[in-house]
Amino acid sequence: MKKPIKRVAAIHDLCGIGKAALTNVIPVLATLGVEVCPVPTMILSTHTGGFGTPRILKLDGYINKAIEHYRSIDITFEGVFIGYLGNESCVNEVITSLEYLNNDNPLIIFDPIFGDDGHYYSNFDKNYAERLKEIMCYSDIITPNFTEACILADEDVKNDGNKDDILMISRKLRKLGSKDIVITSIPMPDRSKIGTAIYDWKKDSIEIIVSDRLDRSYPGTGDVFTSVLLGMLLKGNSLLESAKRSCEFVEKAIIESKRFDYPTKEGLLLEYALKYLY
Repeated sequence: MKKPIKRVAAIHDLCGIGKAALTNVIPVLATLGVEVCPVPTMILSTHTGGFGTPRILKLDGYINKAIEHYRSIDITFEGVFIGYLGNESCVNEVITSLEYLNNDNPLIIFDPIFGDDGHYYSNFDKNYAERLKEIMCYSDIITPNFTEACILADEDVKNDGNKDDILMISRKLRKLGSKDIVITSIPMPDRSKIGTAIYDWKKDSIEIIVSDRLDRSYPGTGDVFTSVLLGMLLKGNSLLESAKRSCEFVEKAIIESKRFDYPTKEGLLLEYALKYLY
């Protein structure tokens, strides 16, 4: 008997405090009626933004062992979410696992997390970004932010993204292997706005969703965006419609969280926002 819901393998890190990664992915996809099978790349006491030095347990070899076990007991997945990997060993494991998972023909979405605001995160460099390109060959959709998109396309990170530049970057990313491209956190000429670009490779054109840039920033919004995107796609929505729903939900979640006075480093108050996904 087949389960009445779809299942996603979420290859991402797990943080105990500070909503990010799997602690965002699981509730969002569950609310959208998708079962999440977490495949943690590492376990952290907190995320790395503002809680001091987290205690980290690395899980070398776990990705491959978990996927091999699922294959041996005939567990299949309709989707695969690839997020924070953290080191080249995990990159290697993901590539090996995707060769197994591709037999199920799942929808593979990849968020190549390694930088923002024009810079690499402190523990990453160009060599790591180059390794991530190898995963793009297996991906149906990638969701880099603007900084990551520029770096992966071997372009300088500009202060704002005009449509011609974003189209050129999208074309270059498409040539690296991913079918569909969604670029988030694009700085707009109007600094009160922020953009999300969806590349239509069939028409060789892009559409930019423009949202208000809210005056408060929370970690983990990228995880939430990609989770909603994947969930909506698995429901049969188009890429553009799914991206619009993702932008709308992230904005609502931020507005809902802003109502309360608490440290933003603890992440979005998803408990108050998930109702908008029903």
